[in-house]
Amino acid sequence: MTTANASLHENSWKLKWRLQFHRFCGAIRDVSVDPSKRIVYTKTAIVLGFAAGFLLSSRLWISSRFYPLIPILHGLPRISFPLDYICLAGLFLLLALVEVASKPRIYIFSFAGLLLFLALLDQNRWQPWVYLYLFMLLALACFSWRPDDIRDRENALNICRLIVGTTYIYSGLQKLNPRFALGAPLLLGATPHRLQIFHAFGWFVACIEASIGIGLLTRKYRNVAVVGGILMHLFILYSCAIVYQWNSVVWPWNIAMIAFLLLLFWKTDFTFREVVWRNPIRFQKIVLVLFGVLPFLSFFGWWDSYLSASLYSGNVPMANVLLSTTVKSELPKRVQKYVTTQPGAKNVLRIQDWSIGELNVPPYPAARVYRAVGAEICRYSHNSPDVLLLIEEKDTLLGRGLLSPDTCFGSLVVDKW
Repeated sequence: MTTANASLHENSWKLKWRLQFHRFCGAIRDVSVDPSKRIVYTKTAIVLGFAAGFLLSSRLWISSRFYPLIPILHGLPRISFPLDYICLAGLFLLLALVEVASKPRIYIFSFAGLLLFLALLDQNRWQPWVYLYLFMLLALACFSWRPDDIRDRENALNICRLIVGTTYIYSGLQKLNPRFALGAPLLLGATPHRLQIFHAFGWFVACIEASIGIGLLTRKYRNVAVVGGILMHLFILYSCAIVYQWNSVVWPWNIAMIAFLLLLFWKTDFTFREVVWRNPIRFQKIVLVLFGVLPFLSFFGWWDSYLSASLYSGNVPMANVLLSTTVKSELPKRVQKYVTTQPGAKNVLRIQDWSIGELNVPPYPAARVYRAVGAEICRYSHNSPDVLLLIEEKDTLLGRGLLSPDTCFGSLVVDKW
């Protein structure tokens, strides 16, 4: 390619990116001028976020895998091949119908019903982005989608604003802990021996994120909070996608959150009371309980971490499985690759590595889920006594998390992990 052709090609790409940027800016201006389009664009952002999440975590939604399915109740049926693939295809089909339909309520309820059915069959599907998208989509189903129904359109958007605002608040509050403060400097690329220098950075980030959520629900600081939230998500994308290239399933979620900030809060005029309480739609009270009240119980260990906006807080239940070399050899080859040998010749199966490696999502952080994973390893080893599950509970306001050891035959006291 000649220099002239290369220059022409480069200019062509610049023009294309500039055109896309102007279209994006035009869409934002369009929303500001015509608020009726906010709900349409919000629906599109949710649909695209869901679709991207499903594509990046496709094995999470099927049964043909080694990481165990953990139903909410023992005895629920297991969907086998090819029905599991049909259900996944059904999710995509219903999402497409939600997007193209002018009155998508029936398709939203159908999608939510199928998604909730699949979630009952595996608690690992209760990912934070799934939880947030689902309830935002259900909020939009509270709107009749008639052009003249201005009142319920704003009421539905206010429910979405409540979900997003409280998510930021609790996400920040969850990060106000020493574990996050010690680990947050890694986002800056700090080396382990320099973590103490940036120790205050973690506390600062947590306070900023909670402040963003509060600011979004005020009039005076709303636009400032939107700008702050966008900068925060761009920083997260830079850290996860460029620096560490890790956990790709949350990349589209951060992009979707930027879209929600612009669509739901930028240059809007609503009051705190309209979002938190003065909403005639009854579904708003359910959302207020689920997103505004119950997450507070997680600080006492009485509500699940992932239902309380605690992703990447550094303070969630964790678990590993210690096993002998004999037990390791009995595991499927695709599971063995997640077993590492630690000092002292201990073989450790890190449940988080296994979940992210096979499903591309972190494991659902709850002791009951970890015990079910440990039981699966016990089945592979024919209930060998050489399997030890170590669960470290999260720290709460009631005290530090305890280390709970379990074997296939009950409890076992260990001196050191």
